[in-house]
Amino acid sequence: MEILWSIIVDIVSFFLEALIPSKKKRRYKKNVRLLKKQSWFRELAKQYSPMFYSTQSIRAKIIDYNEDVDLQEYKQKLEKLAKRDIG
Repeated sequence: MEILWSIIVDIVSFFLEALIPSKKKRRYKKNVRLLKKQSWFRELAKQYSPMFYSTQSIRAKIIDYNEDVDLQEYKQKLEKLAKRDIG
């Protein structure tokens, strides 16, 4: 009976971790929404689709985005990452 309870607790904790987004996931989603308003970002994502959003280095760069950064420099760095990692 104790083993059954431990399995149930493990399953419930797994689902809770999967359903509750972390700060990183929330920030990523927020930044993607902001960046999708930029035409250059939509074109870049379209050009390197479907691997664009799943590449870890690009995801990390999207998480690093904030509205205070130099947009031109950020755009160049993101394009270089996409070329290097996706091809």
